[in-house]
Amino acid sequence: MFLGQPLLYRLKILRILNMDVEAWINNHYILGGTVVFAVSVLSTVIWYLITANAKAHKAEEVAKWELVWWLFLLFPLLSLFLAIGFFKGSDDALGPLTIFLCLTYYYYFGCQLQPVPWGLKFVPPGSIKLRSFFGE
Repeated sequence: MFLGQPLLYRLKILRILNMDVEAWINNHYILGGTVVFAVSVLSTVIWYLITANAKAHKAEEVAKWELVWWLFLLFPLLSLFLAIGFFKGSDDALGPLTIFLCLTYYYYFGCQLQPVPWGLKFVPPGSIKLRSFFGE
Protein backbone atom coordinates (compact mmCIF):
# COMPACT_ATOMS: atom_id res chain seq x y z
CA MET A 1 0.00 0.00 0.00
CA PHE A 2 2.67 2.49 0.97
CA LEU A 3 5.12 1.36 -1.72
CA GLY A 4 3.11 0.24 -4.74
CA GLN A 5 0.37 2.82 -4.85
CA PRO A 6 2.66 5.90 -4.59
CA LEU A 7 4.85 4.31 -7.26
CA LEU A 8 1.95 4.65 -9.70
CA TYR A 9 2.14 8.42 -9.18
CA ARG A 10 5.93 8.57 -9.28
CA LEU A 11 6.01 6.70 -12.59
CA LYS A 12 3.31 9.05 -13.93
CA ILE A 13 0.86 6.21 -14.55
CA LEU A 14 -1.54 8.30 -12.47
CA ARG A 15 -1.08 12.03 -12.87
CA ILE A 16 -1.42 14.99 -10.57
CA LEU A 17 -1.26 18.22 -12.54
CA ASN A 18 -1.91 20.91 -9.96
CA MET A 19 0.61 19.84 -7.31
CA ASP A 20 4.09 18.37 -6.97
CA VAL A 21 3.76 14.57 -6.86
CA GLU A 22 6.35 14.01 -4.13
CA ALA A 23 4.82 16.73 -1.95
CA TRP A 24 1.36 15.23 -2.37
CA ILE A 25 2.57 11.72 -1.57
CA ASN A 26 4.52 12.80 1.50
CA ASN A 27 2.04 15.34 2.87
CA HIS A 28 -1.32 13.87 1.94
CA TYR A 29 -1.29 10.30 0.67
CA ILE A 30 0.96 8.75 3.31
CA LEU A 31 -0.84 10.57 6.13
CA GLY A 32 -4.32 9.62 4.89
CA GLY A 33 -3.29 6.03 4.21
CA THR A 34 -1.67 5.74 7.62
CA VAL A 35 -4.84 6.96 9.34
CA VAL A 36 -7.06 4.46 7.49
CA PHE A 37 -4.57 1.61 7.93
CA ALA A 38 -4.00 2.28 11.65
CA VAL A 39 -7.70 2.56 12.48
CA SER A 40 -8.44 -0.59 10.44
CA VAL A 41 -5.71 -2.59 12.17
CA LEU A 42 -6.77 -1.35 15.60
CA SER A 43 -10.41 -2.24 14.92
CA THR A 44 -9.40 -5.69 13.69
CA VAL A 45 -7.22 -6.38 16.73
CA ILE A 46 -9.96 -5.25 19.11
CA TRP A 47 -12.47 -7.42 17.22
CA TYR A 48 -10.19 -10.45 17.54
CA LEU A 49 -9.56 -9.83 21.24
CA ILE A 50 -13.19 -9.45 22.23
CA THR A 51 -14.38 -12.37 20.10
CA ALA A 52 -11.64 -14.70 21.33
CA ASN A 53 -13.48 -15.05 24.63
CA ALA A 54 -17.00 -14.80 23.22
CA LYS A 55 -19.52 -17.42 24.10
CA ALA A 56 -21.99 -17.49 21.23
CA HIS A 57 -23.74 -20.80 20.69
CA LYS A 58 -27.34 -19.76 19.99
CA ALA A 59 -28.69 -17.64 17.16
CA GLU A 60 -29.70 -14.85 19.56
CA GLU A 61 -26.16 -14.64 20.94
CA VAL A 62 -24.66 -14.50 17.45
CA ALA A 63 -27.16 -11.79 16.44
CA LYS A 64 -25.86 -9.57 19.25
CA TRP A 65 -22.34 -9.91 17.84
CA GLU A 66 -23.53 -8.72 14.44
CA LEU A 67 -24.32 -5.33 15.99
CA VAL A 68 -20.87 -5.20 17.58
CA TRP A 69 -19.25 -6.08 14.25
CA TRP A 70 -21.14 -3.31 12.45
CA LEU A 71 -20.04 -0.83 15.12
CA PHE A 72 -16.41 -1.83 14.58
CA LEU A 73 -16.96 -1.45 10.85
CA LEU A 74 -17.88 2.21 11.39
CA PHE A 75 -14.48 3.20 12.79
CA PRO A 76 -12.48 2.38 9.63
CA LEU A 77 -15.28 3.81 7.51
CA LEU A 78 -15.12 7.11 9.40
CA SER A 79 -11.33 7.14 9.05
CA LEU A 80 -11.78 6.63 5.30
CA PHE A 81 -14.05 9.68 5.06
CA LEU A 82 -11.67 11.66 7.25
CA ALA A 83 -8.70 10.77 5.05
CA ILE A 84 -10.53 11.64 1.84
CA GLY A 85 -11.90 14.88 3.23
CA PHE A 86 -8.86 16.23 5.01
CA PHE A 87 -5.89 14.68 3.24
CA LYS A 88 -6.84 14.77 -0.45
CA GLY A 89 -4.62 17.80 -1.21
CA SER A 90 -5.33 17.72 -4.94
CA ASP A 91 -8.58 17.38 -6.85
CA ASP A 92 -6.70 15.49 -9.57
CA ALA A 93 -5.84 12.79 -7.07
CA LEU A 94 -9.27 12.48 -5.47
CA GLY A 95 -10.54 9.59 -7.64
CA PRO A 96 -7.49 7.33 -7.36
CA LEU A 97 -7.04 8.28 -3.69
CA THR A 98 -10.59 7.22 -2.95
CA ILE A 99 -10.07 3.91 -4.77
CA PHE A 100 -6.80 3.21 -2.96
CA LEU A 101 -8.23 4.04 0.46
CA CYS A 102 -11.26 1.87 -0.28
CA LEU A 103 -8.86 -0.98 -1.10
CA THR A 104 -7.24 -0.45 2.29
CA TYR A 105 -10.69 -0.57 3.84
CA TYR A 106 -11.44 -3.76 1.90
CA TYR A 107 -8.28 -5.34 3.34
CA TYR A 108 -9.70 -4.61 6.78
CA PHE A 109 -12.98 -6.24 5.87
CA GLY A 110 -11.30 -9.27 4.30
CA CYS A 111 -9.07 -9.82 7.30
CA GLN A 112 -12.09 -10.06 9.56
CA LEU A 113 -13.75 -12.81 7.55
CA GLN A 114 -11.32 -15.61 8.33
CA PRO A 115 -9.78 -15.86 11.80
CA VAL A 116 -12.75 -15.51 14.14
CA PRO A 117 -13.95 -18.03 16.71
CA TRP A 118 -16.05 -20.86 15.33
CA GLY A 119 -19.32 -19.65 16.84
CA LEU A 120 -18.94 -16.22 15.25
CA LYS A 121 -17.44 -17.17 11.90
CA PHE A 122 -20.56 -16.20 9.97
CA VAL A 123 -21.10 -12.81 11.63
CA PRO A 124 -19.26 -10.59 9.09
CA PRO A 125 -21.35 -10.05 5.94
CA GLY A 126 -20.04 -12.07 3.03
CA SER A 127 -18.36 -14.67 5.20
CA ILE A 128 -20.82 -17.41 4.22
CA LYS A 129 -20.04 -17.03 0.51
CA LEU A 130 -16.32 -16.70 1.13
CA ARG A 131 -16.20 -19.76 3.37
CA SER A 132 -18.26 -21.81 0.88
CA PHE A 133 -15.82 -20.73 -1.85
CA PHE A 134 -12.95 -22.19 0.20
CA GLY A 135 -14.90 -25.38 0.95
CA GLU A 136 -15.92 -24.83 4.57
